[in-house]
Amino acid sequence: MSTATPGVEISAVGLAAHGPDGTIFRDVRLTAPAAGLTVIAGPGGAGRTSLLLALGGRFRTSAGTVTVDGSRNAKVARARTAIARARPGLDLEEHLLVSEAVAEAQAIGGGRPADVALARMYDLLRVDPPGHALVEHLSTVEQLLFAVALAAAGHPGAVLVDDVDTGIAGADLSRAWRALRELADSGVTVVATATAPPPTGADHVVDLPGHHLHPRVAHHQHPRGGTA
Repeated sequence: MSTATPGVEISAVGLAAHGPDGTIFRDVRLTAPAAGLTVIAGPGGAGRTSLLLALGGRFRTSAGTVTVDGSRNAKVARARTAIARARPGLDLEEHLLVSEAVAEAQAIGGGRPADVALARMYDLLRVDPPGHALVEHLSTVEQLLFAVALAAAGHPGAVLVDDVDTGIAGADLSRAWRALRELADSGVTVVATATAPPPTGADHVVDLPGHHLHPRVAHHQHPRGGTA
């Protein structure tokens, strides 16, 4: 399955940001390939979320450049990327029903994601949240994949997702990384943050606070059936 919009390349050169308490991140150089899975890994406080938002044109930087789909314009970055979640502040409202969360996303998105596109993303990511269920009653991994499905169903060039491994471990974490790999293989650029990268499947890993880009050999062959 492919999305209506092809994945976009996202790159940063000499990227830095500072806040009241000092440097948030600095000297970041990376290239997130189109239709690839890039993981920003590091401990809490390393600037993962701020860097993720900066790559999507949603966080003010103090030095360097971000290029999304060939443009350095932040408006283009925002238009071509979708935030599945970025904590704190940008996350699913836990006290909504799943159907209400979908309706809210469609109201904000001017009708997107369309129901058929969302159904396709549910199928791709192997998640099927009941419309009558409260978001807070979904498992942690299902909340993550529901948020990713909502973002990806709007056909962005890239999906940005924060804190993949927070509160998720073992088989559920393997399921989450496999779903993100499948999303990238479908043609969407995926940039995700985590405390540690997956053992396989990522095209690039950016280690914070060192900010070094490490090419990885991608092992994309995953079983299609069931969950691990």
